[in-house]
Amino acid sequence: MKLAVINGAAKLGDYSAVRGINYGPLEAQYLDVYYPESLATPSRGEGLPVVVFFYGGCWGGCETFDKNSYEFVAEAFTALGYVTVLADYRLYPDVFFPQIIDDTRAVVEWVKDNIYQYGGASDSLVLAGHSAGAHLAAMLFFNEEYLRKDTRSGVRAFIGFAGPYDFLPLTKDYQRAVFGPKEKYIDGQPIAFVDGSEPPSLLLYGELDSTVKPRNMANLAARITDLGGTVITKSYSHIDHGKIVGVLSRLIREDYRVYNDIDAFLKSVMN
Repeated sequence: MKLAVINGAAKLGDYSAVRGINYGPLEAQYLDVYYPESLATPSRGEGLPVVVFFYGGCWGGCETFDKNSYEFVAEAFTALGYVTVLADYRLYPDVFFPQIIDDTRAVVEWVKDNIYQYGGASDSLVLAGHSAGAHLAAMLFFNEEYLRKDTRSGVRAFIGFAGPYDFLPLTKDYQRAVFGPKEKYIDGQPIAFVDGSEPPSLLLYGELDSTVKPRNMANLAARITDLGGTVITKSYSHIDHGKIVGVLSRLIREDYRVYNDIDAFLKSVMN
């Protein structure tokens, strides 16, 4: 389904938004905060849990969108009772890894320090993303060097939609450029930083995905399990790389298990 259609339908949801908030001084460093309409105003926060969602697009190496293209994702999570943050971040070829992760790290640190003003609880954070965005969220989640200790203590879960977590060897020129030089490739692999002590993860994958190989989810889940961590994996037939996140649209989410599986996972983590 076209983004214009699903985002148009999202606007019928019961939520409000504060848009265009600077989380840094640069042109791309803006975020939007969405909150359930039941909060009435963002300053009347009840300490709702927060989902920080990063969109994909090959880190800038293929077709990319922006935070405005994913309003349907924010609507889906606010409908579950979550304050939701969507952020833009700098992309290749303007920046490389780890500069890209510096932006997403700054987003989460901003959320930690400021989300109380918008009804969110800074000690109940969920990091989530789709495709390359799932990779960036996973790097923040598994690599303890990125987030401040007090910020990490507030992260309760990770949700990855078709993320690349174990994708060596690199096969695309843009990948080699983003993550180079060669001796640094391993630094961009989320699987390399799993230690089993992390909060629970939910990994989602569409069996028709021709963009991200299924071994990414399988290998990451195996590593988490082997080290004593908690992970749930879900695979769905008749869903491809884009649709795994597209099915969050209010137009079709009742026709698929994905939304209900996310709801059940979050309830189990937050309760």
